[in-house]
Amino acid sequence: MSALHLVRNPDRLFHAQREALRVAGASPELPRYIKRHRLDLATITAHAGFLNIALVKFWSGNDGDSSFSFSPDGTPAAVIEAILFGPDCEPFAADLVAWPLHDPDAFTTVMGINDGADVLGPWNMVRRRGAPLRVHRHPLAWLKSGCDGCVVLKPGGRHWLKRAGGPFLAEDLEHGQELRDLLGPEAAMRHRILVPGAARQEVAA
Repeated sequence: MSALHLVRNPDRLFHAQREALRVAGASPELPRYIKRHRLDLATITAHAGFLNIALVKFWSGNDGDSSFSFSPDGTPAAVIEAILFGPDCEPFAADLVAWPLHDPDAFTTVMGINDGADVLGPWNMVRRRGAPLRVHRHPLAWLKSGCDGCVVLKPGGRHWLKRAGGPFLAEDLEHGQELRDLLGPEAAMRHRILVPGAARQEVAA
């Protein structure tokens, strides 16, 4: 099975990637954004394909799905690729992720909730030798960390976390409670969820 079979709608992804490349470098905001958040572009390129600033239109449906498209009538947004690994262990772009420059929490993917990538940073989930897995609240925090740890992009990301196993290091108590709710009560009891602090407080299951 090739990596293409892991994406249900590869034509949609190819079109989005082509649009992302078409608008690449068009925004003078990109250098300012990199400087403002102290981002390492070389690290981002290695782990997220690219970082662009583009005009994007976001939408969300009543079923909880959401997506975006490139549009001259959109709002300025940061865009990166979501990289996964195929059966041959070769990396490939499975999705695009975007968020408004002023609101990194409002991120979404171009492939929607039922296709593409469920997480950022899946390679950080393995070979941790028992070390806590950092789980970031949004993609910008992941980029600022040097692409350490992971980000859950969609509800399907719970399966990646369960396979990786804890302990998980959340950003704060509220985020830890969100991860607990995502994993469900039984999984939360099996995987420790920690929050930063002098003693790395554990979120109760």
